[in-house]
Order: sequence, then structure tokens, then C-alpha cells
Amino acid sequence: MKTWASLRPVLGLLLFLELLLWMSVLAGWFTATALVPSLTLHRLELAPVLMVTALLTLLMLGHLRWRHKVIRSLADAGQIDSVLPGYRMFAPTWKFFLLRMALAFLVIAWLDPKMGSRLQEVESEGVDMMVALDVSNSMMTEDVGMARLDLAKRTIKRLAASTSGDRLGLVVFAGEAYVQCPLTTDVDALDLFLESVNPGMVPTQGTAVGRAVEACWQGFDNGSEASRVVVVLTDGENHEDDVVAASRSVNQDGGSLHFIGVATLDGAPIPAFDSRGRPSGFRTDASGQPVVSRLDEVTLLEAAQAGGGTYTRASSGFVELSPILQFKDDLEQARISSVSFVDYEHLMMPWLIAAVLLLLLEMLIPKRPKRHSRAALTALALVLLGPQALHAQSDTKAKLVEGTDAFRANQFEEAATRFGEAAMGEQVAATALYNQGCALLSSGDAESASAAFERALTQTEDDNFRAQTHYNASLTALMQGDADKAVEHAKSSLRLNPNNPEARHNLALAKRMQQQQQEQQQEQNQDGEQNQDGEQNQDGEQNQGG
Repeated sequence: MKTWASLRPVLGLLLFLELLLWMSVLAGWFTATALVPSLTLHRLELAPVLMVTALLTLLMLGHLRWRHKVIRSLADAGQIDSVLPGYRMFAPTWKFFLLRMALAFLVIAWLDPKMGSRLQEVESEGVDMMVALDVSNSMMTEDVGMARLDLAKRTIKRLAASTSGDRLGLVVFAGEAYVQCPLTTDVDALDLFLESVNPGMVPTQGTAVGRAVEACWQGFDNGSEASRVVVVLTDGENHEDDVVAASRSVNQDGGSLHFIGVATLDGAPIPAFDSRGRPSGFRTDASGQPVVSRLDEVTLLEAAQAGGGTYTRASSGFVELSPILQFKDDLEQARISSVSFVDYEHLMMPWLIAAVLLLLLEMLIPKRPKRHSRAALTALALVLLGPQALHAQSDTKAKLVEGTDAFRANQFEEAATRFGEAAMGEQVAATALYNQGCALLSSGDAESASAAFERALTQTEDDNFRAQTHYNASLTALMQGDADKAVEHAKSSLRLNPNNPEARHNLALAKRMQQQQQEQQQEQNQDGEQNQDGEQNQDGEQNQGG
């Protein structure tokens, strides 16, 4: 017995295609931005909308499961070809994927990719600011409402957004200090560097705040007349060098140094992570006790005073930047020149064209192979049955030929008349009556067609001929709404030709119609009984009242 195939390959294919789509989009984007650095999105802040389209795939997965369940309830696996001819499990997946790609391309077009086409020198006034970020292991401690490093990165982004016209640079440090991003007015570039910051990027662990201050000072442009500001974000546990002396040196050279303490005085244990970056408890000392990291506020206050700047301690999830910004506004600002794109070439149209092509391709893929129309089936029967008239008398043969020509010209009433005249000849009566029924059926006269097929069955004993005639009779009965008669003729056709899928399909339709008619009849009977009981109850009440 034929069994249902598993739906897992279909679902797996859909998930694979979704993953392939995202990998292609991401790989294409990173490759394009590497080749064309000026490439960006006009609506970059709305880029997450593209991720929302992935929800359609989840909905499609649920739809495929529901669809498969419903189809399994309609028929057994061996009967599916008759109930749903041309049913294919994978066809909806491919059609959906084309729609899914088209929608993704439409969203990309809406985000409006663009690339710079003309550079121009832009001047602004501001100061030069180097920001030093502590990336030691202790910065992963969560005692400020989140990991210290996460709060520090958020604070730098806020600082960059609040310093219009200034040039900012980034230094990361632990046991050593490195310039991560040189001075720039491109805030987006600074954000990209920040996203990649993590404790593992500096191989030498520790907290060398003094070296970070020196690296910041060396990162300034000696040719710039702008004031120089150094901002250090750290938990203050300096174990490597003399940060106070380094701060005093910066102040003597004309710079100012500001510290932000990203920790609490009570501190918290330093978390440990495994090789995959997953939490694995806390770091311990030689005695097995957790290592607690606390804010060294005394050292930071002393260093800020020596550097001629300010000190701010982070609160839970927030750092107040107003002391640094007010200090910066009072400094001498210089005119800063930078080169940036002022004209862009928009690349929306190629994505729109690709989306339209995908939609057209999806429309060309049929949901299932098309079935032959009734006219085509009956015409095929005429071609097969026509040759039986070759041995008939010349007048009868002429009528058959005329009827065939009229049928092929879609003159069905004329064809029915000619076939009726040809049925007067005994040798071709069965063929003529059959063809007359086909013509009447094509013209919409189902009642007369049914009578012609019934007469044709009485004129021959040929099994193939009778099987095809029973099939057309069942189709006629379906058009008349006679489910019982349609079931009877479909079964007779299958007994004579079990390999006729069209007859199996008619039988399934007829049984469904039969079941629906029986259910309607039962409902009508129940309604009639309820009405009858109600009338009897009313009569009884009237008799009692009388």
C-alpha cells in the first residue's frame, strides 16, 4: 500500500533556502562595501525591517504543515492523484521562495542603496579628542547594571553623537595600549570599531592606564591647532604604571585629561568564560576565592586633578557626560577640514527590476500540471472513435465527417445534429451517439448528453468504448448534480479500465458530492422533525386551554 512521504525534506529545503538567502545578502553586502567603501543605505536606520521578512518563512512552514495535514485527511496516498491531480509537495516551496526573494529585493530597493559619486572638502570647527577604553578582563564584571565594557561602549557612542565638528580617535588598552581608530570626523567608522572591541583583542592582560594616556597623546595630530582632550574609561585598578605622572605630563604639554570610573566601590566578582565565550563561573585566586574587582576612585581622582580635567563615576546603566562637554565647550576650537561625499548615485532601480523578474517567474510556474479541458477530452475521443465509421455507408460516413468538422469548429449544436443523423446507421450507431453526447455536453445540454451516452452504451460491447462512455456519463451526471448516478458510471468505467486517472478523479468528486447531499438531507430531516414536534406541542397546549 502506498504511504505518504515525509514532509521533513520540504521543510528542510525551505529552511536551507532561507539560510542561503541570508548568507548571500550578507556576503554580498560585505564584499560590496569592501570594494566600494562609500556604499551605504539611504535608510540605514530601517535596515532591521529586512530581518522582519524572515517571519514569512516561519508562516510558510506552518502553512505547509497545515496543508499537508488537510490533504492527508482528504484521501489516502494511493488516491491523491485522483483527488488532486498533479499534486506535488515541493512546488509550493519553490513558488514561495521566488516570492520571498522578490520581497527581500523590494525591501532592499526601499532601503535605497547608494554610493558616493562626488567628493568635497568640508570644514568644521571643533577639538581633537582621543578616547581610551579599558578592555581588561575586569571590565566584564556586571556591577553597573550591565557589563562594564558594554556601558563604556554605549557612553563612547553618546559622547561621539554629542560632539559635532570634533575629531575623535579610539585607543584600547589592557596590559598594553593600541590605537584602534585614528582621529576622524566619521562617527559611523568609530561605531564600527567599537562593535569589534572585546577583552580578547589585547593579548597582554592587566590595566596599564598610564600607557593608554601616552598612546592617546601620541595619536594627536601635531599640525592641528585644535585643543587636545583625552577621555579614559576604566575601572581604575591600575597595576602596571604611574597614571598620575602620565596625566601630569599631558597637562603640562597643553592637553586635558578626563576620567570616567566604570565600576562601583563595592565591586563584584570577575566572570570567567570558556573557549566558546560562554560564562563558566568566576575567576579565582590561588586560594580558590573569587577575584573581586572594585573601583579605585582615589587614583582616578588624583589623576584627573593632575591632568587638569574632570572625574565622573558611572551610575547604574548611565554615565553623566555634561562635565566633559561643558569643559570642552570652553576650549579653543580650530577649523578642521575633512573630505566627504556630497553627491550619491542611488542604486534602487536594479533591485526593483530583479524583484519584478522574480515575480514574473513565479507566475510562470504552475501550482500543478494543467488538466485537459472537457472540450479537449471529447475532441480526443472524436479522433479515436471517428475511424470506426470507415466501413459505414457513404451517407452515414459523410454525416460523421460533417459532425466532426463542426465539432472542431466549436459549432457544437450543428455537430450534435449531424451525429444524430449518423446514428441512424446501425454499424456506427454507438460511435455517432457517443460523439453526439460529447457535442451536447460541450454545448451545455447535460440532460440530452446523458441520454445520448446511455443509448451509446446499449449499442456496443467493446470494453474500451464502454469505459470511455461511462466516464463521460459520470462527468455529465456531476454537471447535473446527480451524485448517485455519477458514482455508478465512474465505478463502471474503472471496472472496465482501472488505469484511468480521470475516472478516479470523477469518482472522488462524486463521492464528496454524495456525502454533502446526504448531510444536507439529514439537516433538512432534523429541521422538519423539530418543526413537527413544535406544531404538536402547540396543538396540545391549545387543546388543554380549550
